[in-house]
Amino acid sequence: MFSYGQLSIGVSTGSNLSTMTVFRRDLSTFKINPIFGINANFIADYMFNPNMSLWTGLSISQKGFNQHIKYYFRPGLDSTAEITSKLTYIELPIYLKFNTSIKQINIFYGAGPYVAYGIQGKVTTNITGRDNITIEDKIKWNKSYDYKSDLLNTYGYSNIKRLDFGIGTILGFSYKNFMLTASYQYGLNNLMWEYFQDEKMSNSSLSISFGYFISNILKPKQL
Repeated sequence: MFSYGQLSIGVSTGSNLSTMTVFRRDLSTFKINPIFGINANFIADYMFNPNMSLWTGLSISQKGFNQHIKYYFRPGLDSTAEITSKLTYIELPIYLKFNTSIKQINIFYGAGPYVAYGIQGKVTTNITGRDNITIEDKIKWNKSYDYKSDLLNTYGYSNIKRLDFGIGTILGFSYKNFMLTASYQYGLNNLMWEYFQDEKMSNSSLSISFGYFISNILKPKQL
């Protein structure tokens, strides 16, 4: 029989499929599409008992979205714009995780809050039609109004809040020291600095990662 208090340390990496939930007054004029990014994770899994543990750590995660906009001027002069936003965050998840074993395979599920801090980002705008140009804007995490693109000035995509937080879930399994996980995060913070009452921008991301538990720092003690 073992006491509680086993801490496992691991690393993982994988891919994200991310987008933003965008509510704008002119939502009918554009379409939001997901984009792919990468994630790299340092994992700490503290086991309270054989069936329950605390899953946390630090992650570097790429998020963002792609947006298609069509402008109607007059026949023959319509323009389209593809806006791609790529954001990089440092994230801290705090999930309560439940474990069950089938032979040598551990299956687990968890849920809880997360908090993220934006460290860098870029918005690329490709305009075709009446004009054919490409514009790149670095993400400005404060209330700056120095935009290269009038589109970004209109929609505010290069001027967003640095802090993000929300709720997440994780599902996965481990075999010996190897693990495969799938997780989903939904942001609750409105990332827009200025907005009307019915407008909102928030992150959401689906991730798949493959990893390895390096060691058990705290091993269970016999009672």
